[in-house]
Amino acid sequence: MLTVSNYTLILFTIIYSVYILWQTFSWLIKPATIISKKEPQTKVSVIIPCRNEEKNIGNCLNSILGQNYPLSLIEIIIADDHSTDKTQEVAKGILEHSSFAWKYIQLPDNLSNKKNAINIAITASEGDLIIITDGDCEVGENWVSCYVSQYESNNYQMICGPVALVNGKSICEKFQSLEVAGLSLLAGAGIFSKAPLLCNGANIAYTKRAFEAIGRFEGIDSVATGDDTLLLFKMNSHFPGQVGYLKNREAIVYTQAQHSWRLFLEQRTRWASKGFISKNKLNSLVSTIVFVTNFLLFIYTIGSLVYFSLNWVFITCLFIKFTIDFLLLTCAIEFFKRRKLLLLFFTSEFITMAYISWIGLAANFSGYNWKGRDY
Repeated sequence: MLTVSNYTLILFTIIYSVYILWQTFSWLIKPATIISKKEPQTKVSVIIPCRNEEKNIGNCLNSILGQNYPLSLIEIIIADDHSTDKTQEVAKGILEHSSFAWKYIQLPDNLSNKKNAINIAITASEGDLIIITDGDCEVGENWVSCYVSQYESNNYQMICGPVALVNGKSICEKFQSLEVAGLSLLAGAGIFSKAPLLCNGANIAYTKRAFEAIGRFEGIDSVATGDDTLLLFKMNSHFPGQVGYLKNREAIVYTQAQHSWRLFLEQRTRWASKGFISKNKLNSLVSTIVFVTNFLLFIYTIGSLVYFSLNWVFITCLFIKFTIDFLLLTCAIEFFKRRKLLLLFFTSEFITMAYISWIGLAANFSGYNWKGRDY
């Protein structure tokens, strides 16, 4: 006899599978983004909000200084959120020997966090198109050209790009690499299907005019995070149809995975905290579907281990979810050319069920640490 929990598991597994299939299909039917070969005309401000990045800022800046883009049309702005290490010394040492226009801005004592850093940097910027990455990221030589090509060809007011993790040695880091590849696919698929739900602040751009028109971060400034996804919701609401995604490997931004499970869970708790002030109904619905599906499958898994019994409903739903997730992740790693990550697929599925169950509950009552600050 089917119990209420069995019916619930079946229902949520079906809904989850339909959503993931829809998003995967939306990704597959969209061709790769083509970079225009026309001479660019757009003035660009590359903004790097950072805090305590002395070990990473050098590689970040050197990758940006290698851009295949006219020097007269690009400036670099670093917005330093009260770094206590040698971030400023390292960054200025590199920028002072470059041919780029640049500014190094220190946040005033009464302000902190990434949103305020971005706000101040944009106020000081001279570019029409703002492109943002983080101080621990590296980019390819055509990164800026990808954004400008999309902007000039389609007049998008916001453009999002893919992110990949590079330091995949431990199981923890490899798991994150696989998951972030899937999230990048979902970010692009959501935009392609006109139902955007995700983007990554390490690889994002928007026009200065649009940022001013929506009131900057007004209404989404009650949490330290949300400079990416919450801003995406505002942009999509004010400028429907004018949000794009760079489905091009040359637009990938590379960053580091969290080095431990504790840091990973703190990061995911921070990401989950955005949902509390999001007014996006689809985001709330999808978040609920993902949480309930993974939570029920996790509980069933624990139950089968404790009682040494297998429920046919559980096995069927688990098989369906694994199949759907495998399809999505196969498409994702094909884009990123990271096929070996699939060797961790089965392990990653159980890790995902466990951590989503934890985050879905912990985010409601626990804080997190970010850049040496407690929230």
